[in-house]
Amino acid sequence: MHLTRRQMMMTGVAAAGTLAMPGILRAEEKPTITISHGAPNYQALLAELSTGFSAQNPSMTVKFSADGDNWDPLLNNTLRAAVVGALPDATWQSLTYAGILADRKIVQPVNSFFNGDIKNLQAMGLSTPMIEATTVGKSIYGLPFGTTIPIVYCNMDLLRKVGYSKPQPPSTWDEIHEIGAKVSALGGNINGGYIEYTSTNAWIFQNLLASYGGRMMNEARSAIAFDGPEGLQALQTLSRFGDISTNDMTVDQARQAFNAGVTAIHIRSASGTTSVAKAAAGHFELAVAQFPLPNPNGRLVGAGHGFFMFTKDPEKQKVVWEFMQFAASPQGQMILAKNSGYMPVNLKALNEPSFRDAYFKINPYHRAVVERLAITGDQFSFPGNNTVKIVQTMADDMHDVVTHRTKPDVALQRMATQTRKLLG
Repeated sequence: MHLTRRQMMMTGVAAAGTLAMPGILRAEEKPTITISHGAPNYQALLAELSTGFSAQNPSMTVKFSADGDNWDPLLNNTLRAAVVGALPDATWQSLTYAGILADRKIVQPVNSFFNGDIKNLQAMGLSTPMIEATTVGKSIYGLPFGTTIPIVYCNMDLLRKVGYSKPQPPSTWDEIHEIGAKVSALGGNINGGYIEYTSTNAWIFQNLLASYGGRMMNEARSAIAFDGPEGLQALQTLSRFGDISTNDMTVDQARQAFNAGVTAIHIRSASGTTSVAKAAAGHFELAVAQFPLPNPNGRLVGAGHGFFMFTKDPEKQKVVWEFMQFAASPQGQMILAKNSGYMPVNLKALNEPSFRDAYFKINPYHRAVVERLAITGDQFSFPGNNTVKIVQTMADDMHDVVTHRTKPDVALQRMATQTRKLLG
C-alpha cells in the first residue's frame, strides 16, 4: 500500500504522540514514598516536612501514615507488617529499634548512599554517637532526626504557695520530694508531683538507673545488670512519688493535670516543652530543671529517633534517601524545632549562630537541656524477640511500686526474674 505525503505525515504525528504519551504519564506520576509513624500528635510537623521536602524536590512526594500512637505500638505493627509483606517504604522510628529491625532483615542498609564513609555523614553535621545508634555490625540503617532527654517541669506558683523561695527550681530528688509533699498536703485535687514511669521502653527507669551509675545489661549483653544497688535506688526514687501524688493517674491524665495548674512537679521528656509552655502561658509560671544526677559518674539516656528505609525498589530508595538527608539538614532540623520539643541532632546547624538563636527563641527552656547532651547516650533495648513484653512487665511492676502495692526490693527481684525468663 502506498501512502500519500499527507497520510505519511499524519502517521508520523500519531506515532510521535504514541511515543510521547508514556513520557507524559511518567512526568505526572511523581515517585511517592509512604513513611509510617507513631506520632499522631505531630501532624503539623509531618505536614511541614512533607511540603518542605516537595518544595526542594518537586519531582518527589512523601506521604506519612499513622501506624500506632507511640514508639512501642509502631514497632509491634511494623513487625506484624513485615510478616505479611505489608511494610511501607520507610518509617520514623526510635533509634533503639535499629538492632531489632536489622536482625530481622526488615530494614535496608544505607551505606551505599554515602559511599560507606562515616566522614560523609559527619560532614552533614551528625555526631558519631548518634550515627552509632543506627549502626548494627558494619552497616548503618538510617539517619537520626532528633533526640530528647528527661527534664523536670515545675509550677513555680504552687511551689511558692507552700514557701519555696529559691529563684531556681528544685535540683535534687530530696528537694523535689520535700516540696512535693508540702504541695500535696494542700489537699483537694492538688498533686505534689508525677514522673512518667510508664514511658516507652522503660525510658524513665533507664534514666533513673543511669543517673545512679547503673546500666540495664553488662557490656556483652549476656546478663542483666539493673538488679543491683542502682536499680534499687531507682525504684526507691519512684516509690517516693507515691507519697506526693494524690491520684493514680495515667500519663495523659497527669499531663492534663500539670497543664491545668494542679500539679507542682512533672517529670517527662524535653520534647514536651512546646506544648507545656503554651498551656502554662498566662496561667502559671513555668520553670524547667535538669534531671537530677545523684551519682557524680551518673549519666542520662536520650531517646533518639530517625528515619529507616524498608523499600527494596531502587527508585523509591533514592527518594527515601533524599528525604532522610532533608530531615537531617538545617531546614529539616528547624522544622523539628518549630513543631516539637525535640532537640536537633545536626551539630553543624547548632553551631551556626543564626540557627542556634532561632532555636532557643522557639525553645528557650532547652538552653540548660542542651548542656546535658555531653553526658547523654541513647536508650537501651533488650535483645531477642520479647523486648516489648519485657518493658511492659517492667511498667506494671513500677506501677505497683508507685502506688505502694509492692516494695521496691520485691519489685526489683520480680523485674529481674521476669526479664531473665523472657530473655531465655
